[in-house]
Amino acid sequence: MILRTHIFVACLLMFWTSAAYSASVSAVKGQKVLINLEGDATSEGDEFYLLNPANNKKTAIIRIKQVKGSKALGEIVKGRAAQGYALQAKAASKMSADVPASETSEEEAAPVSRNDMSYLRVVKDSYGVTGSYIMNSMNADVSYKDGFGISHKTSTSMSGSGFGVGGFYDYALGQSLIGRGSAAIEQFNVSGNASEAACAGSTSCDAKINYLSLYGLLKWYPIQGKYRGWIGGGMGYMLAVSKSSTALNESQISTNQVFTFAVGTDIQMNRKNYIPISIEYNLFPASDTVKANMIVIKGGWAWNL
Repeated sequence: MILRTHIFVACLLMFWTSAAYSASVSAVKGQKVLINLEGDATSEGDEFYLLNPANNKKTAIIRIKQVKGSKALGEIVKGRAAQGYALQAKAASKMSADVPASETSEEEAAPVSRNDMSYLRVVKDSYGVTGSYIMNSMNADVSYKDGFGISHKTSTSMSGSGFGVGGFYDYALGQSLIGRGSAAIEQFNVSGNASEAACAGSTSCDAKINYLSLYGLLKWYPIQGKYRGWIGGGMGYMLAVSKSSTALNESQISTNQVFTFAVGTDIQMNRKNYIPISIEYNLFPASDTVKANMIVIKGGWAWNL
């Protein structure tokens, strides 16, 4: 009876070992592993433990990225892989925390390499700095008096460019929604010609204003990955910190409100950093005498929290 029990237990162990070790790693390159399935069924997104056949210990977690015939391509989520390591099914809900810390080396516990792109699927809080190239335009009605003291009005179309520098903070509101607050120093420089000598006795008209700008923006990310595309909209308040103009009444240049529409891309460099690039259109609410807008091209460097 004892002999039969031993034989039965041995058969169970052989069956379990066969099930756990049927599929194995045939090659490792960076964070990718090539797997011989040996007839085992699997599909994209399935996760497995890797077992060292020498001691039957878990050394890594992998996720299946592609299946073709008897071969599969996997991605190392955590840990270390080597040729000959076997696969064991893993419950998806346990995630990567199931690999004991004692079974990974100091190198494995370090932040994942650029080849592990799982961080691209998570929108996080971040902050950054930006530089801007600004294209400005303005149409203004200019009032003036002739030599006889009679009031006249003429129109002038002006354009120009300037630069800006600032910073931002992005707060994650959801899986694909970000709220951004930003501040910047921005130049609004325009110049043009009027048909009459209406701008301080000259046909040459201009406006040169430096603004302290504060913006609130809501961004939606329809595209996730290394290149995270987004669209957004919001509002801004611009406080004039210095000003000079021959086309406008300087005493009336103080604070402006703008409506902002923007598109952009965050280029993920690694888990901690990305390059924010955007094009923003700022529209000043039109008055009876002035219409103005800004096209702002921004680029910078940002840090994920």
